[in-house]
Amino acid sequence: MSTTEKHHGPTGGSSRAGSRAGTVATLVLATVVVAVAALLWWGPTWFSFLDDSGGDAAPQPLVGVLALVLGALAIVGWRTAPRRSWRVVDIVVASVLGVAMGLVFTAWNLGWTPVSNALAFFPPASALLVGVWLSAGVVGGLVVRKPGAAVFVELVAAVVSALIGNQWGFATVWYGLLQGLGAEVVLAVLLYRQWGVVAAIGAGAGAGVVVGILDTVLYYPEFVLGWKVAYVAFAVVSGIVIAGLGGWALTRALARTGALAPLASGRNAERV
Repeated sequence: MSTTEKHHGPTGGSSRAGSRAGTVATLVLATVVVAVAALLWWGPTWFSFLDDSGGDAAPQPLVGVLALVLGALAIVGWRTAPRRSWRVVDIVVASVLGVAMGLVFTAWNLGWTPVSNALAFFPPASALLVGVWLSAGVVGGLVVRKPGAAVFVELVAAVVSALIGNQWGFATVWYGLLQGLGAEVVLAVLLYRQWGVVAAIGAGAGAGVVVGILDTVLYYPEFVLGWKVAYVAFAVVSGIVIAGLGGWALTRALARTGALAPLASGRNAERV
């Protein structure tokens, strides 16, 4: 056997093993996505005793289908990502960000009612305020720069907000999951290779579309079509300005402090 053959043999075996591992991981993720979609389809009924938010407790096919579509797109993006594995430092930073953003969510929960009441003259305008709750996913994605980071940070923040207590109950958790997926899908479409202001704006807009659709279906079904369209549009604007541009600015500020030095977002602060 030649030297070249000896060299290529193990490499080919490693490549096949890596391919099999990737296939297994994809199947596992797909199973999780289907299970979560089913849970969210029927979740409003199953967990209505945990949810005092006033939303519709009937089964919600839209929520399940939305989770299924967003999850499938995220998996496709994950398969194309250049670096999929998470390091310990990635997990730690993402967790800290999630908890910190959860505290921000909690503070904003307290201010939501009086501020939204000031916009009661045109109810859809309240969507201009939702960007604060979308910012965790955008910041998480930009800071950690790994597939799943946007979902992870947004979900952790939502769980923290729900555990501390708020007026929406358990719905906060699955809202966080879907909002995170809305941001994640945009980063996946960009193949996890762009992390600048365009990616931030896109991620914020993606999360805004998701929350706009969810709110108009679950909490404001009485809105006429024009108001529903306006609500979704305002949610997207809020996602772009508050979560997108705000998240991008926050990431740059954190990078300049040196707090993100172990991460690519800290080492390449000028590209954030």
